[in-house]
Amino acid sequence: MKVISVKKLVAKTYKKLGLSDEWKEYVGDVDAAFTMIIWGASFNGKSSFLNAFVAELARITTVLYVALEESFSTTSKMKAMENGLSEMKNLRYANHETNFASLMEYLGKKRSPRIVIIDSLQYIAMTYVDYKRLKETFPHKTFIFISHSEGKLPDGKTGKKIRYDAPIKVFVSDFIAIIDSRFGGHKNYVIWEQEAKKRWGTKEFKKHLNR
Repeated sequence: MKVISVKKLVAKTYKKLGLSDEWKEYVGDVDAAFTMIIWGASFNGKSSFLNAFVAELARITTVLYVALEESFSTTSKMKAMENGLSEMKNLRYANHETNFASLMEYLGKKRSPRIVIIDSLQYIAMTYVDYKRLKETFPHKTFIFISHSEGKLPDGKTGKKIRYDAPIKVFVSDFIAIIDSRFGGHKNYVIWEQEAKKRWGTKEFKKHLNR
């Protein structure tokens, strides 16, 4: 346990990841290490949003995509070719054989990726205790969890608890990524404008552009 004065607290500075101005409008000026959870129903644009964000992250630093659901499949290959991901030298993929223990071992190696994407939370079958252990063991790494949804919330107890804890929460619905970030940002991410307008209606679509 450590206690500091409020003066020392407000004087503290934090290393930032270095996102582009465009992405700062969505998620804010994020720290070099943070936690994010992304959830939503299938065929609503979750993968498209993630691919766009991965392209931004891999521009900055090393990224590990743990592809538990699709592994090294044709669909993984197609996703990797979207948004220019196939040209990203900083991007690595792990397959469906990855479990919590093997992930912990891999991340403990020197020069392991700084950003880890787990797709999905349900497939790795983590508990909330596992989640806290992951963050405590690797405090300088970023973890992004992809989750199935249960209505408007992440599926399962662990997913719901991570939603409360994570400073960035992204609910993907009808081709709009609705973002709640403690780092700031003022815009939601439109994944497919034409289809989003069709599903939301023009009036509701405009309401969701900013927050």
